[in-house]
Amino acid sequence: MLPSLTRFFARALVLHRSALSSSSSSTPIVQEEEVSFESLKPSRAFEKSLKGDLKKQYEKALKEFEIFVYMGKMVPNKMSDEAWKQTLECKSLSDRISYWEYIALTARRAQRKDKSQKFNKDLYKESLAEQQKIMDAGGMGYGPEMYQLISNPLRNQKRVNNIEGSKVFASMKNGSPRIALDLQFIQEAGRRDSGELGNQMQYCISENFSSKNPLVLDFVNAPSKEFLEEWLKKSVGYYTGTYVNQTILPDFSTKGIKEFYDDSSLDTIYLSSNARDVLDGPLTADVIGICVTMGRKREALSAARRSKIRAFRLPIHRYVKWKSGPQFLPFPNLLNVLREVYTSGGDWSRALHNNISRRHLVDTNEDEHKKMQMLRRRVKEEERRELTEAIISATQD
Repeated sequence: MLPSLTRFFARALVLHRSALSSSSSSTPIVQEEEVSFESLKPSRAFEKSLKGDLKKQYEKALKEFEIFVYMGKMVPNKMSDEAWKQTLECKSLSDRISYWEYIALTARRAQRKDKSQKFNKDLYKESLAEQQKIMDAGGMGYGPEMYQLISNPLRNQKRVNNIEGSKVFASMKNGSPRIALDLQFIQEAGRRDSGELGNQMQYCISENFSSKNPLVLDFVNAPSKEFLEEWLKKSVGYYTGTYVNQTILPDFSTKGIKEFYDDSSLDTIYLSSNARDVLDGPLTADVIGICVTMGRKREALSAARRSKIRAFRLPIHRYVKWKSGPQFLPFPNLLNVLREVYTSGGDWSRALHNNISRRHLVDTNEDEHKKMQMLRRRVKEEERRELTEAIISATQD
């Protein structure tokens, strides 16, 4: 057992740590039930199997663990022989404390998961019982051995693709703006960025198909065939599907925007967040160039200048009070804005507010948030330091 002086010191340190925790905004993880040290000891067989230096190491770790159980905030509720074996493999006291806290945290997560699953299961049983009552009363109850919901038997992917393709074809005939997605920088992007951009292109195509009035999308300045095939397969999709020939997908071309459309009468513009001119009012442009890049190096503005196309930026500052986060719209959101502005005849305010995440439109004090995070981290570090010092002080020979 611990000496009385050590117990007094440990108890005083616990009270001091409680005061620190209450003064901070962090919420400590509270033990749900008291765990006795004796119940956490390994089996007799495990203790007998230890010999020589390993036995001395175990006796030292056992003393440390006793103090940890008495003072620690995250204490395991079970310690198997395997856990004790892993404990003896830890090289330092700090590693052992981290491992014990990891066991406790993992166990509590499992408990919360079990409670959540039990709650969902009970909720399902209640719902099933209600449906059974409806069924017994002669109504239409849904569940096992009752009525079943089935999807539309007339719906199939081929028909869906045909409908989506017909909507795009109608937009082409009606003179909807053509969106030129410029890929000239995609091959220079890193693997992570190119994958993220590919996923965004997939959402662009998907949401364009699902809209009532889709835009006409084209890919220009396409990269090499080898890179393009791999990029489409891993990130974009669509072009490798079974029904790829039953709909109208965006075309690919190695030509630039002007060369691809080859019509000097078309009103062509390029979107860039760094442009001087502001795009406002009804969307009357015939072709809108969009640079597929993360936008860290003003690539869109340089691409517009090289192509000799006038660049515009969205009128975000006129209609939106952007309060937090970087002023950047993902490509699916950008296309949704253009689509809504075109169909509404120039309602930029509504289109922007419908497609900008609310986290950018609310007041958030980022500096205060960072300060609170730093304070919580310092409190945690101080608690770990005090716990380590108390264990070392109590286990010194």
